[in-house]
Amino acid sequence: MIDSVALSALFAELTGQLTNLNDQILRGVNGMAGRSWFFDSLVGLSQENDLVKAGIIGCCFFAAWYSGKTTHETRARRKILLTTLIAAVCVLGTTKALSHTIFLPRPAIESQKIYHLSGDSLVEMKRSNVRIPLDETSQKDHRELLNGDVQTNDLGSFPSDHAGFFLVISLGIWLVSRRIGLVAIGWTVFVILAGKLIQGAHAPIDIVAGGAVAITELSILRFAAQSRLGRILDRVTLWSIKYGALSSAILFAVVFEISSTLIHVRQFLGLLAAVRRHIISG
Repeated sequence: MIDSVALSALFAELTGQLTNLNDQILRGVNGMAGRSWFFDSLVGLSQENDLVKAGIIGCCFFAAWYSGKTTHETRARRKILLTTLIAAVCVLGTTKALSHTIFLPRPAIESQKIYHLSGDSLVEMKRSNVRIPLDETSQKDHRELLNGDVQTNDLGSFPSDHAGFFLVISLGIWLVSRRIGLVAIGWTVFVILAGKLIQGAHAPIDIVAGGAVAITELSILRFAAQSRLGRILDRVTLWSIKYGALSSAILFAVVFEISSTLIHVRQFLGLLAAVRRHIISG
């Protein structure tokens, strides 16, 4: 029989090692912050400006969409990209749902004294040693945090929705074109996600979990695309070639939303939900 005590001890040891590794990586990458106003401002721009943050990803998606040399190849590539878009929506929904369920504040929030409810008692959480970037936005957010102004979104950072969303898009592009996909993956990892670590907005475990969600759901939908879903996507790809001008216009709107992580779509859905609640309560 397996000794349950030994298993518990082994699990605790592995958990401790992973936690230490997570903290070491965060300290190493976040250690680049707070040393140069110019560097911190560049990092902040890559996080706040949609064109800088995701414009490259959108361009790569466009390039992959039109990269086929024959009609058959174009349809096959577009089918993969359409599957990727569906996966991206599913990934964003999954990461948002998990982050609202799992209480794990951002490292920048954990740098302050905060408590969580454990049973009937308030327990102080382990504090993180996070450097604050010197750019204006980060300094403003830090002052608000010191004044007790904490955003709800900052209390649930696990898993990272940016990691899941942009990685699934980049992986889909990579499946279509290795060269274009490497550009998208490189930008996602070394600009978007590295910026999150530098600013203390996410810990490595948040990003790894987001990536795991991305790979899992893209794999599931790729499998589903071989059945009934695939037949629907085949019709859509045929339509996109037959009506090239209209499909290009729609693609522009899609890539525009990719650049803003579907924030405008989410705002519209939020409005519809509010209208529904208003009608029901009225």
